Amino acid sequence: MSRLQTRTLVVAVLLLASISLLVLNQTGQLAGLKGVLLIPLTALQRSVAGAGAGLGRLFAPGGDTAALQARIDALEAENVQLRAENIQLRENTADLQLLTGLLDYERSKPDNRYAAANVIGRDTSPFLGYIMIDLGSDAGLARDMPVVTEQGLVGTIVQTTCCASVVRLVTDADSAVTARLQTSRDEGIALGSFSGGLELQYLSQQADVTPGDIVLTSGLGGAYPEGLVLGTVSAVQRQDYEVLQKAILTPAVDFNRLEIVLIITDFQPVDLSPLINTPAAPAP
Repeated sequence: MSRLQTRTLVVAVLLLASISLLVLNQTGQLAGLKGVLLIPLTALQRSVAGAGAGLGRLFAPGGDTAALQARIDALEAENVQLRAENIQLRENTADLQLLTGLLDYERSKPDNRYAAANVIGRDTSPFLGYIMIDLGSDAGLARDMPVVTEQGLVGTIVQTTCCASVVRLVTDADSAVTARLQTSRDEGIALGSFSGGLELQYLSQQADVTPGDIVLTSGLGGAYPEGLVLGTVSAVQRQDYEVLQKAILTPAVDFNRLEIVLIITDFQPVDLSPLINTPAAPAP
């Protein structure tokens, strides 16, 4: 059968079916079939109508659109508040860790009295090493009081006002602290430098010093209490032709992250100048 004949046959069948449906409809014999077909068509029509109504409410001015925007704004405001609370919670946690460390240090050395102070300023000069704290003479602070953290020695107070104090760091070029190697007990002087480092100098050639050794204050000279941590030996510089050797120290305190410090308020430095300046008694 050719393509033309097939098309002719299909058209004839469709025409015959259409005539038959018209006749059946006129005689009322299609009522039952129409009821059956209307059931799925009605359900489809309801779904389409419901979706259209929802879209209409969504894009219509006012009404649900305004309520939806108000809900979005409320959620955004709540999100901002939660982020702020999260930041504050982290800050409180950091402060708690700092205070816990300082409290543990204070409990480990109950023989001293302490005052806690916030760091409120830093010297910006590359040749000086100072910080400022928010306690002064009104809180009982005075010149030469040692300043520490749970990590070790920070420095000493060199100036006070009623409500603030200046602290010279042990890494300042003018700082000198008598020191002792914890293991070998050899002694030297921990000196600051213009670069902000710390060196243990005036060690004898026989001193037993190796990288990793801990260096403490010796208490000699009476300017600092004994046993405060200064740092750790990172390198040793020894020359056979020199009388003395020195060690480069890594400070125990991270001076770039100082936030809260402790001042040893009951320490009284010993003034040795009368003994140094007094002539020796003549031998009998």
